[in-house]
Amino acid sequence: MADHTETVRVEFNPQEISYLELLDIFWAGHDPGYNSSYRQYRNAIFYLNDQQRKQAEQSRDKVAIAQGGAVQTDIEPVSQFYPAEDYHQKYYLRNAKALFSELKAVYPDDKQLAASTAAARVNGYLGCNGTADELTREIGLLGLSYAAQKRLAEHLSSSCSSFKGFTCPAPR
Repeated sequence: MADHTETVRVEFNPQEISYLELLDIFWAGHDPGYNSSYRQYRNAIFYLNDQQRKQAEQSRDKVAIAQGGAVQTDIEPVSQFYPAEDYHQKYYLRNAKALFSELKAVYPDDKQLAASTAAARVNGYLGCNGTADELTREIGLLGLSYAAQKRLAEHLSSSCSSFKGFTCPAPR
């Protein structure tokens, strides 16, 4: 366990979002002062080339000045990435048994489920990420039955402050 760091691989189109914009998103949702004594849970930014390294270092330095203290986030080159075991994928979705069962019927293979954009989006919403407007626009594209869409809406409305009062927009 001590030889790896749990991380997320982000694949992006630089024509749509820049590395600098991704860094801004990272810092906005990250505690730069957190210092884990375990390699597994450390903070890190990985870069692909010298330009990204410089941008990451500059963004780290800017955050350090803004917070007036040391930033406990490593910056290092990308190395081999290993996806987590299938049973670690889609944590929130796996804990929403009815929604998980419905998507598992569409994606019976664990690797297909892990790679599914629909499963990733539902998992994200279950983790209280996104907005009611985003979900309204895409709920019909997630491959869920009306009953599952309604269940998702009810869960979010009761569990996520940004979705309070949200109701299922899908037509019956």
